[in-house]
Amino acid sequence: MPDTFKFIFVIGLIAGCVYGAALALASFPPEPSEIIKSLPHEKLRQH
Repeated sequence: MPDTFKFIFVIGLIAGCVYGAALALASFPPEPSEIIKSLPHEKLRQH
């Protein structure tokens, strides 16, 4: 019977870590940042 309690404890610990990580990711969304990409000169030429 003690093995069952250990198993349930470990499964609960893993589930708690997953739940905590999901809650942390949902609480702190990443801030948007600008993406600056230079264009090659061939794209800027007019035909």
